[in-house]
This record gives sequence, structure tokens and C-alpha cells, in this order.
Amino acid sequence: MSRTCAICGKSPMHGNRVSKTYHHTRHVWKPNLVSVKADFGDGGARTIKICTQCLRSGFVTKKVHVPKENQAAQAAN
Repeated sequence: MSRTCAICGKSPMHGNRVSKTYHHTRHVWKPNLVSVKADFGDGGARTIKICTQCLRSGFVTKKVHVPKENQAAQAAN
């Protein structure tokens, strides 16, 4: 599995770190990815890797697990 966001396609960036003495060192900046169980409209859920910016922006709704005993209590309220 590649380090790529399933929503926006953000992937690692490559470049040089430049010190104040102007020495160049190769560096890779990786996106902040999290595995989230996403809830899709048809009732299905799937685990996808998305960046935290997409999660924070609300592009994906997280599937929330509700235990059986709490479902009865929520239905009564």
C-alpha cells in the first residue's frame, strides 16, 4: 500500500534540506495519514488511509461503533 491519501491524492514530497551553511541533504516529507473506517451512504464501511486535513475538513464520515446495550438506551431517549 502506498503512502497516498485516498481522497486528495497527497503523497510524499522529495527535496533538499538546506542548512544555514548551505549544505544540501536529501529529505522526504511524508503526509500525515491515518487509517479510518469510513461510512459510505449505502451502509457499507471500508478502512481507508486519508490525510488528517481531509479528515478534519469533513470529506469522510467516520463509522462509529455503538454497542448493543447502548443502542437500546439511545432509542429510549
